Amino acid sequence: MKKILSVISLLSFASVSADVVDKIEFEGLDRVEPEALQDCLTIKAGKNYDQSDIDATLKALFAKDFFSYIKFLKRGNTLVIKCVEKPMVDKVAFEGNDAASDDVLKNIVNGRIGEGRLFSLSVVKDILSDFQLAYKALGYCSAIITPKMIKHPGNRIDIVFEISEGSKTTVKKILFVGNKTFSDDELKDLLSTKEARIWRFWDYESHVFREDKVDVDVENITSFYKDNGFPFFMVTSTTAEMDFDRTSHYCTFTMEEGDRYTIKGVSLDSKVDKIKAEDFKQYITLLSGSIYNESQINGNRDRIRAEIALKDHPFTDVVVDTNYDKVNKTANIKYLIVERPKVFVERIEIVGNLRTLDKVIRREFSIHEGDAYNVYKVQRTVERLKGTDYFDDVQISDAPGSAEDKKVLIVNVKEKESTTQVRFGLNVSDADGFGAFVGFVENNLFGTGRTFAADIFWMQRYYGCKLNIFDPHFMDQNFGAGLSVGAHQYNRKNIDSSVTKTAYISPYIRYRIRENLWHKIAYTVSFNNRRWWDREDNKLRDNIPSERVSDYIENNRWYWEEEFGKYTSSEISSVLSYDQTDNPYEPRRGYDLALTNAFAGVGGNVRYLKNELEGNYYYPLTKKVTFVTAAAIGHIHEMKGTRTAHRFALGGDGASMRGFDYYGVGPHGLPDKYGESISVGGNKYWTLSFMLKAPLSTREMGINGVVFLDFGSAWGTKYSKEHVQDSAGIRSSAGFAIEWARSPLGVPLSFVFGFSLKKKKFDEKQTFTLTGFM
Repeated sequence: MKKILSVISLLSFASVSADVVDKIEFEGLDRVEPEALQDCLTIKAGKNYDQSDIDATLKALFAKDFFSYIKFLKRGNTLVIKCVEKPMVDKVAFEGNDAASDDVLKNIVNGRIGEGRLFSLSVVKDILSDFQLAYKALGYCSAIITPKMIKHPGNRIDIVFEISEGSKTTVKKILFVGNKTFSDDELKDLLSTKEARIWRFWDYESHVFREDKVDVDVENITSFYKDNGFPFFMVTSTTAEMDFDRTSHYCTFTMEEGDRYTIKGVSLDSKVDKIKAEDFKQYITLLSGSIYNESQINGNRDRIRAEIALKDHPFTDVVVDTNYDKVNKTANIKYLIVERPKVFVERIEIVGNLRTLDKVIRREFSIHEGDAYNVYKVQRTVERLKGTDYFDDVQISDAPGSAEDKKVLIVNVKEKESTTQVRFGLNVSDADGFGAFVGFVENNLFGTGRTFAADIFWMQRYYGCKLNIFDPHFMDQNFGAGLSVGAHQYNRKNIDSSVTKTAYISPYIRYRIRENLWHKIAYTVSFNNRRWWDREDNKLRDNIPSERVSDYIENNRWYWEEEFGKYTSSEISSVLSYDQTDNPYEPRRGYDLALTNAFAGVGGNVRYLKNELEGNYYYPLTKKVTFVTAAAIGHIHEMKGTRTAHRFALGGDGASMRGFDYYGVGPHGLPDKYGESISVGGNKYWTLSFMLKAPLSTREMGINGVVFLDFGSAWGTKYSKEHVQDSAGIRSSAGFAIEWARSPLGVPLSFVFGFSLKKKKFDEKQTFTLTGFM
């Protein structure tokens, strides 16, 4: 632009042929004073000048950035420099924007144009480019942004960015070029970018095209290949071509697999005198002959780092030296314990957090100001920050400090667009019927790290609401505290002529004992009222009228009189949980345990002591098939006022003793003339299940098939044998199930077909069970 104006100015100056002028004047100045431009003039009155002086003056005037146009004129012996000043911007406005708020767009403008600033076409172009990048990050790749100027007197303007966002551009097709070992479907499972499909209607964002998601997908594919024997794998290119309709993309990943390698040998050596390599060889799980696995290789390194750090050796590190034999396709892995320079952390700076408070981030640090610079603790800090689920990415870099032995750690976080989840869907269960629910969860309330959740549910026989708030670092201490409150009504008018109302409040604390060991202590007070539904009068009653009851109720009056009425339970519970699985959501290897102890009787009119122990063991038989063993045992010591709801019964929940009805296994009252009996629950139980689990769909959909064999029993009662049928005998069942962990209803669904193999005559069977839980 300046070159064009320069040519125009020189052409207009063709008539100025004299080498000397008597006077130099400016025309068109309004806001700019002539005195402010004198230093730009290389042409002086009464002195000779040439073409170089003209060029230098023009360049210096444009450099002031005051003018949009400059023209030289010769009037007699006067040189006139005619200027057009750039307009002054009064305000900047946005129209048509919805996906990106005014505040977001103003932050992009960042004061580059606005009130009191001169208009600059180059700045506007830069802002438009930044707007396009922002909209692409939101998934609007076809957004059109047009700047318009509204002129005002005094050479002032308003700038309005007219925005046509269009619709989000989706991914029509994902293509892979160069994959020979793994199929397209296997690789698609790894991607956060998904193809647009009708059945993904509940997760629309998954198939919206975003460039940052593609970058993450490249990392996921690369990690997958390197964990499956391909150390030299690389994605050579990614392309995203927009379809002619400008509403969708074709994404192509081009790759080179390279050769598959195996591990030839593994060794550990120490270059530090005080540390013996033999003390840490037990933490190496790599085996000679196994497939090259980069995650396992680095995992062994990190485990050794952790154990060395625990033994108070801060200035050490563990590095991996890998030698590849490209002829035989093998790799020799050598771990080296080395000494690092004695460097200390001088300062920690946090950048990128616009919402999350600094203290919320700092409390996840494993390393602090003044500590020795330790690679393991830095890495552990990254893992803990990512584990909060507040951030899309966490990077820690270091910079030189004020001395050679000091470092400044820079923690750069990229916050998630939202930590809020709104859930809405259907809920279904054999016990409670069909219904709906709506839920709200905020995992980082006001940037404090607190979790707030609210749920409202309404089912055929069960409805209510619950609230929960949890602070993982209560009052900045190393333990979490929370509060749950709720109320619900359980309507069983057509089942056992009862309606139960319950309200509860439960404060609790939760803290980590060690890496995978947690402890939770809760105090729960519940207020309950179970009333009898009089079908003849359509009225709730506190007592059963003796003159108008069925034989069924009369024969079991001993049970009903104890069950009905108001009661208050005041319970203290302790849950000790240990998780040593590879994935807390979809485990395939490892085990978990949970021990629950509860005592009711601190207040209220119910008293008991209850203990339960549960555990699961996971072992991958093949690449897709997982063998699962689940076991549980429990006991309740009844002291005063216990009800059926406090005791144990098996069946109907889709998890324990499948093939039996809800409350189907356990002590029952004597049958009436129609053969019906009441489940009263037992004070002891045990279960043991063997399962084979394999995926029936893509990993994204999360549909698994399960073949199971269940064993168990629930027995023991305070009631006399003249009223109750009871047996500690083993029950067994077998069958198969379809588990849909990520169903579009917003809750995990379980379709169970179970067949009882061994039962007692009073047990209640059920072949098909459909369950869904919030």
